[in-house]
Amino acid sequence: MTKINPHVAILVDSCSDVPADFIAEHHLYMVPMTIAYHDEIFLDKVTIDPDTVYANLDKEVPKTASPTGDLIAKAFADIKADGFKEVIAVCISSGLSGTFQQVEIAARVSGLDVSVIDTKNIGIASGLTAILAAQLSEEGLHKVEIEARIRTVAKHTKVFFYVPTLTYLQKGGRIGRVAGMAGTLLNIKPIISCDDDGIYYPVAKVRGEKKTLLKMKKLLAETIGNAQRFNLAVADGANHEIAAQLTVELHELYPQAEHIFTGNVSPALGVHTGPGLIGLGVQILA
Repeated sequence: MTKINPHVAILVDSCSDVPADFIAEHHLYMVPMTIAYHDEIFLDKVTIDPDTVYANLDKEVPKTASPTGDLIAKAFADIKADGFKEVIAVCISSGLSGTFQQVEIAARVSGLDVSVIDTKNIGIASGLTAILAAQLSEEGLHKVEIEARIRTVAKHTKVFFYVPTLTYLQKGGRIGRVAGMAGTLLNIKPIISCDDDGIYYPVAKVRGEKKTLLKMKKLLAETIGNAQRFNLAVADGANHEIAAQLTVELHELYPQAEHIFTGNVSPALGVHTGPGLIGLGVQILA
């Protein structure tokens, strides 16, 4: 069991896609997004899983929303009850979600010393920032040191992902600068990332899945460059076979990587991407 640092708690939203086993082992606190169908509301990763979302997309595309004030307040109350006084809250991009703003508002009345981090990123790229924060907390760093470090590293953390169709990004209004590609040539696979403002943009346009995966690995290599220390991640949305294949390849290509994290994208993200997503994340540490 990892020793919990008694000074700094780490809070993360569900769409940051920190792997569940890491959250459990390192005692992170998670606040879930909400997923609303016409007759029922679910809590992201708590009362609904990705497969359930994908299985029902043809019948209904639900509405997603940032964590409610009550959910965030409960998370802060749990943190306080566990004896923490200081918190670092890591959130997905404010350019894609209102979560950062919601957590900031709740933090002001939490009775805790909270720093809220807008990663300007999505999914596991945001999650890598939370993972680093937890590791630094366990090393005994003070809150101000952890915050400074993760703010710097977050600027050098990227995710590259593709989805088989842009349909769900369009329906959810999260398409950002990728909008101009909607309805383009058949079998074109846009590789998407977040820009400096945390908005989706197309990094590359590739025809066919095999060439898309090759291009994603090339983008990963270019991002790593001559870095001496880095973490990698593979995320998928009901595309487990390709994710497993890529994970093996990354272990072979980058045995020096400090960690290679794997996991599903959250149900709430799955609403906006649909099934089939593959994402590669990279976090440059030094």
